[in-house]
Amino acid sequence: MNKRISKSFKAVFKSLYSNFNEDELKKSEKYFDFIIKNFPDRSEIIQLRIFFYLFSFGIRKVYIKDSKIPEFIKNLQSSNISLFRKLGSGITALFGLSTARSLDGEGSIYKYIDYPVYKNTKIEKKDVSIPKSIEVAVIGSGSGGGIAANLLNEEYEVGIFEKGSYGNGEINNETFGYHNFYETNGIQQTRGYKVLLLAGKGIGGGTSINWTTSLRTPDKILSEWDTLTGQESYFNSNEFKSSMDYVCSELNVNSANNNIPQKEVKLAEGLKLNNLNYKIIPRNTINDDCTESGFSTFGRYDESINSSNKVWFSEDKFNQENIFNDTNIKSLVISNGRATHIKIENNGSLYEVKVDKVVLAAGSLNTPKILLDSGYKNKHLGKNLKLHPVSGVAGKFSEEQKPWAGSMQGIYSDDNLFMKDNYGYLLEGLPMHPSLFFPFFPNNQDNFHEFVESYNYWSGGIVLTSDTSSGSIINKNPQHLWDYNLNDSDHSNLLHGIENLVRANYLAGAEEIMVAASPTMHWKKSSNENIEDFINNIRAIKNEPFRILLGSAHQMGTARINPNPEQGVVDLDGKVHGLENVYIVDASTFPRCSGVNPMISIQSMSHFLMSKII
Repeated sequence: MNKRISKSFKAVFKSLYSNFNEDELKKSEKYFDFIIKNFPDRSEIIQLRIFFYLFSFGIRKVYIKDSKIPEFIKNLQSSNISLFRKLGSGITALFGLSTARSLDGEGSIYKYIDYPVYKNTKIEKKDVSIPKSIEVAVIGSGSGGGIAANLLNEEYEVGIFEKGSYGNGEINNETFGYHNFYETNGIQQTRGYKVLLLAGKGIGGGTSINWTTSLRTPDKILSEWDTLTGQESYFNSNEFKSSMDYVCSELNVNSANNNIPQKEVKLAEGLKLNNLNYKIIPRNTINDDCTESGFSTFGRYDESINSSNKVWFSEDKFNQENIFNDTNIKSLVISNGRATHIKIENNGSLYEVKVDKVVLAAGSLNTPKILLDSGYKNKHLGKNLKLHPVSGVAGKFSEEQKPWAGSMQGIYSDDNLFMKDNYGYLLEGLPMHPSLFFPFFPNNQDNFHEFVESYNYWSGGIVLTSDTSSGSIINKNPQHLWDYNLNDSDHSNLLHGIENLVRANYLAGAEEIMVAASPTMHWKKSSNENIEDFINNIRAIKNEPFRILLGSAHQMGTARINPNPEQGVVDLDGKVHGLENVYIVDASTFPRCSGVNPMISIQSMSHFLMSKII
């Protein structure tokens, strides 16, 4: 079976990437095999393997000549049958990924593009001595866990338990970064490839690999949090805003720490011409010298970026011997309404650590899993998943854009953040490293060589949707899976944002425009296609799976806060209902999505809640 799958893979791959030589083909196939072996959702991989197996039989050549395979894949993407669309979009996305990543760190595509290539490096593993007991165990070292550990350390003996590793201080390539500092190698998706999920893993969590975008929670969102929890001026209060002030001060959040990178100059120009305002994104950096930070998302610990590791538990603020890296929390031991121990795995060995208090900050994907595996029951646990589903638009210009260079994000527009019942979207710049560009904007119809060599002339923008849609955990296997379906309202808002990005690129003088859809929607100035006709086709995109390609780096809401255990998982102090010594301080507590990039919202919530128990 594997031989047939390999044969089929090569036939499809050569037709899509005709300029690759045999060595490049082998390199991409090895990474594709890696994806198949490590993809969390086994049922989806089985479907893909069956397709390639059937596709390998000789009868295929009678009906589908090799030269017609790109057209065949496009027809799959365009099909009215959901399974066919899934296969078509899944194949192109995974093939695009296997060109940008490789096991040796140098993706097959790299030699055809002007892009900095860095070798695979290594991580120095730090041995840790697991204690028999600790007063407070903080599970996770990211936005919520970092500040919680810092505050609690003033009165308690605090241990930070993080399943990831320390960064290596190097400029890492894409493959190395995703494999070492992201959950499930950066390939986890919701059921059926519907939404790509990017979540940080490592000391500092998401703060060590995010895009440094530091936006305060809007007052309108805080007021809705109050409404959803039956409160009056609890979140939208001076106390919560003081927590935000404190966090922003400690992180040096400032728009003066940023500028408009080359890759977003055209976006800014186009937004203005489209009568949309834009703002400089405030960042959590030391100063504006940290502008060439495009590779910080792959795990480099840049001293100019105020990550949790740097700010909240630096050597002068926290006992480094109490940071336990590479410790995977399996579950809590619960007895008589208390957590008495945490069960952890480190270097293949299992341990039980006695605890007085537990603070869960493992993120919205992992915190529910820990509690479910501990036997804790609450009907809202693992429900209410919010994702800020993101899609993108790319524009090609006559001037070089260097889509990977400069600050990760330079500008945003919030003109439509509250356009429908307090829900809408943000427009933001997009750092388009190859792993984001080629899977989300596959171009299988044009000359391969010309398209790939044009990489540096493309720039991108994203629509970050404030979602009313909800997802949920669907099983408890070792990788745990999530389901999520975009509702019609969010789909409409998403298309509205895509339309605005298309207009912005057009008005800024783009020669070509691509929309991250399946199949990719591609407008060319040279084709004389009327831009309004192109936009009308965007408006007509149905709200069906595998039509719009979606990603998410913001997972929220899976253990939401509410004073009533019938309505939520934690009370207004962040304490888990029914457990007297377990707290949650990550984004899973949010009553609704934050509406903006959530790092500041998470840290402010953690400070707000933890201040109550010190």
